[in-house]
Amino acid sequence: MPEKNLYVPPSPPDIQKEIEIFRKEEEAAQQTFFAYLGIRDLLSKRPDVRAAVNRNSMFWLTTNHALFVSTFIWLGRIFDTKSAHNVGVLLKAVEQNLPKLDRKALRKRKEEFIAPAEAAEYVEEKHDTAIDDVRELRKQVREWRKIYESVYGEVRDHLAHNKGAKDELDALLARTNIDEMKRMFAFLHGLHEALIELYLNGRNPLPLPDVTFNPPPTRPRHPGDEAYAEAQASLLSMVGEQLGRLV
Repeated sequence: MPEKNLYVPPSPPDIQKEIEIFRKEEEAAQQTFFAYLGIRDLLSKRPDVRAAVNRNSMFWLTTNHALFVSTFIWLGRIFDTKSAHNVGVLLKAVEQNLPKLDRKALRKRKEEFIAPAEAAEYVEEKHDTAIDDVRELRKQVREWRKIYESVYGEVRDHLAHNKGAKDELDALLARTNIDEMKRMFAFLHGLHEALIELYLNGRNPLPLPDVTFNPPPTRPRHPGDEAYAEAQASLLSMVGEQLGRLV
């Protein structure tokens, strides 16, 4: 009798690749959001910059709208459960790769760069990732997904599927909160930092790193900070001014 084909489960996804995909998506969302804020914040304070922008108003209106829409589209890619590489898929990849996130696997990775004895010493106090870590991260993602779906996902769906209906969009935007969005982006960026440090250096991902976005004149630390600063630098250059003079 012919042998029956035995089911062979698929190999776990490449965890480093999944973390990198997540980085690109959360940073893209972060950059468009903070570039949008950088333009908005400066125009609210500087009549001379507004006058310069109004000389090329179509371009700046288009840019402003593109940044606004892109922010919500990128957030949708991160939180929507049907997208190919959403944050839930990322945490599933972490769960499926737990053996690659223990001290033994970390030691093997470090041995590619340092002597085996040094690698063994390096991992002695490092973190062995457990399913409880994944459960806690999932809990925090669920909390933010609930916020996203009830408010920001509604905006995303309107932008993606409805042309016009400005009154409806305005009603949805009235429920959003910029400080809440900043905290959302801080969570997403902290999640990436925690997972890449876990993979590369064996650091415990919990609690997540505390991420705070610092607009100028504080030195930019995150992509959102840089996007905010560069958006304002671009505007200020139109009136012959450098960002360093902004207070």
